[in-house]
Amino acid sequence: MNTLLIDTHFLDIIIILLKDGKVVDKGEVINKKNNSEYIMPTIIKVIDGIKLDEIIIVNGPGSFTGVRLGVTIAKSLAYLLNIPIKTITTLEVMAISNKSYKVAFSDNNGYYLGEFNSNFDKRKEYKYIDNKEFINNYNEYDTNYNINAEEIYKFLINRESTNPHIVNPIYVKKIGVENDKKSDNK
Repeated sequence: MNTLLIDTHFLDIIIILLKDGKVVDKGEVINKKNNSEYIMPTIIKVIDGIKLDEIIIVNGPGSFTGVRLGVTIAKSLAYLLNIPIKTITTLEVMAISNKSYKVAFSDNNGYYLGEFNSNFDKRKEYKYIDNKEFINNYNEYDTNYNINAEEIYKFLINRESTNPHIVNPIYVKKIGVENDKKSDNK
């Protein structure tokens, strides 16, 4: 079984090909602008004519544009190839890969937080806080972003696939327009 894992949650593009749960190839584009120019060539290079059996997409939270880009491409590929798609959140990826139950990642303006139990089930709703609050109150959170694709594959092996039409990005922090509307209603 050939599985393609796609992660575009922030500035980087990470594409991993697994065969029967083992990593066989990986493509990365690190900290580039215009990720939309790089993602398809990276996917094509990694899969190089291999027939895919399923897709795993990291569907956020993260960069609004990055997450949308990855989700749109994963949905399109799954639909066009008529293969299953599974979703995993950025914070689940961190927890599983680092074997940590409290994880946080920064978008340079603040931190996304996730807490999990020993089975990596979400304990609380994800939240977004500013840098100052994180530094003052959340030093026990693991902030290392790693992807252990083989552990992620094992974690998802029994998760039901999702209809590609209903896969959506996960957004946690409010965008500027929402914040402006909220302040107008005070």
